[in-house]
Amino acid sequence: MSHLTNVIDDAMREHHISQMGSTGTSRFSNALRSLLAPHSTPAAEPVAFQELASHFQQGGFEEVFRSWIGPGANQPIERDQLGHALGTERVDQLSRQTGMSRHALLDELARVLPTVIDRLTPQGRLPDAAGQSSPRV
Repeated sequence: MSHLTNVIDDAMREHHISQMGSTGTSRFSNALRSLLAPHSTPAAEPVAFQELASHFQQGGFEEVFRSWIGPGANQPIERDQLGHALGTERVDQLSRQTGMSRHALLDELARVLPTVIDRLTPQGRLPDAAGQSSPRV
């Protein structure tokens, strides 16, 4: 199992989200994995993190995203804010992938995504394309 998978599974357990689907894995965990590593390779994770950070920055939620990376408490994000940051197209894609309504998907992502990002950035930095830590957003 990859580090990303372990972090997602741990965060889902912590937030009491079902991890089992008919295929043995949750569609939600698969969608979260595709959000953070869309090409299913470790090399794609830093690029996906940078793109995600950029979406939050463009959406006006840079400080919220930074709180997930940096030390200290993770700032919460509301469902509508998260939807705005991710964009309608991406949320619709994830909704189709999971079979969840947009509202249910965004509610779950708003609970789990801060924890996942926080645990994937223990040094308080986003990984760069070379796998090294890069300056915070």
